[in-house]
Amino acid sequence: MTMLAGSPVDIERTSPDFDRWNYGFNTDPGARGVGSTFSAYGSGYPFDDRDGEVLLGFITGTEIEVGYPAHAYSVLYCTVELSISSADIPYDPSTDLWGTYVPGGPSDGDVGRPTQLSGVDFRNGWTAWSFGEDGSFGDAMASGVRNCFPVDFDQFGELRDISNNLTDEFEPNYWSVGVAEGVQPGDLIPAYTTLRFEVDVDHPDVQCYLRNGFSEGLIEFMVTSLHPASEPGSGGDNNYPDWVMKENVLVDLGVAAAASVQMSVELNLPSGVSGDVTSDGQVDVEDLLATLEAFGRCPCCPADGNGSGIVDVDDLLTVIGGWGS
Repeated sequence: MTMLAGSPVDIERTSPDFDRWNYGFNTDPGARGVGSTFSAYGSGYPFDDRDGEVLLGFITGTEIEVGYPAHAYSVLYCTVELSISSADIPYDPSTDLWGTYVPGGPSDGDVGRPTQLSGVDFRNGWTAWSFGEDGSFGDAMASGVRNCFPVDFDQFGELRDISNNLTDEFEPNYWSVGVAEGVQPGDLIPAYTTLRFEVDVDHPDVQCYLRNGFSEGLIEFMVTSLHPASEPGSGGDNNYPDWVMKENVLVDLGVAAAASVQMSVELNLPSGVSGDVTSDGQVDVEDLLATLEAFGRCPCCPADGNGSGIVDVDDLLTVIGGWGS
């Protein structure tokens, strides 16, 4: 295992461990060569706004040791790349407001629709490990009930299902919008172009999500877009993107690339001493100052000794209680 506490570990994976077209009528989960992203909004069908999705999962336990508290991991950067197999999708690297998708709503001022990357959550007892590539999708004929779904964080730092943000009329906090190097906005994206998603690791909640993933040894992402589907009532003149999955025969031939991730993470091992925020093996003024500096909401924060997500007087008392240790 490649790991040295306190030193950055660079991780580069050229293929996901899990990739799945997360769509209710996918009869070959985990085995398709392409996965499409599209919306059912306005179609009259009882499906999620984000109907077709691409799930990506990367097992990280082979590169960095698992099982430490989430705050022991610090993600320096994270970049996900995914290749498009379509040749008829206008490039849009902007973030389009939800109202621009509503029939008769305002124009977003450019051509095309963006592709977004977000986190993943589960319901009905499923987890990232158990769902994998062949877990049960759930009720395909209902909205807001699928077992695996895209999430962001709301203003309170709570995970929020963004499957139906058009219907529910809110703006998701996307973690990244896909960027295609060398393609001008509005131009058609050439087939097998790679889109890059720079994950916002400076966002404290996104950082916490990634830290928890490293602690558990598996990090997952969901790629979605709100391109209208081709079903009747969905805006059938529009095209929606198809994405290269690792099972695509062109990946084996070296013509196309599977999804990839590049990350850098530091592991700072906790000392085990109660109140030792700085992990130097002793509790002193440095731990007190670190706790005071972090006061308030601080997800996956070393100063949050009781794991409440908030650094408060209880955590301060823990430092004082361990003083001199």
